[in-house]
Amino acid sequence: DYYLQGRAHFYRYELDKAEPLFAQCIKLDSAFAQGHAFLAQALVGRFWYDNDLRTLQKAWDAARTALALDRSDGVCHQSMGLVLTHMRQHSDAGVHFERARSLNPLDVNIAGDYASWLNYGGRAETALDVLETALLRDPVPPMWFWEVKGSSLFLLGRYSEAVASYQNAGDQFFVHAFLAASYAHLGETEKARAEVEEALTRKHDLTLRLISNLPFADHVALGLFTSGFRKAGFPA
Repeated sequence: DYYLQGRAHFYRYELDKAEPLFAQCIKLDSAFAQGHAFLAQALVGRFWYDNDLRTLQKAWDAARTALALDRSDGVCHQSMGLVLTHMRQHSDAGVHFERARSLNPLDVNIAGDYASWLNYGGRAETALDVLETALLRDPVPPMWFWEVKGSSLFLLGRYSEAVASYQNAGDQFFVHAFLAASYAHLGETEKARAEVEEALTRKHDLTLRLISNLPFADHVALGLFTSGFRKAGFPA
């Protein structure tokens, strides 16, 4: 089943493997709302790599189709919230996340993306509360969940705890970038430089400008990451 295989890869943060499976899923059943919804999420993951606004537009198209098929599905609202966050339409994203949570308040995936939206809005303490509550219900969340928690801890200045969380978040280039920023703020220069190299190995064109283009609504929060990336030694 393409959908279940895609979900399994997405759970493990294997974004490149998940996307074609969701695409095949909706090719076989174009009326399957969650297939479109998860394709939207996978396309947001691709956007982190290609930084191409056309990819983000495709994600929005998929999320819009998902909602057109089923507006009563929390995952469809979650997906639109995720896409709109990356389009920097934070208020509209919040509306969809709140709707997703009201439709499915126990979904750990919805909680994780909602917490990420809170992080981008500078509300890391609230985000951490959401994540901790979700962990009480599901102590083995998707791998990407630890990246979101790491960022909450980072924004709260709890850099050692952020490192521990990021280390559970998989092998994406941006996870290594976040580790580099955390080590830089801790003054652990050698570890920071090592993580910069790991990030550059996975994305050769990565620069300080590119990695600092995170969709934050809160400039103070963005500044914490940007200063960490700069201290870590990412190329300009």
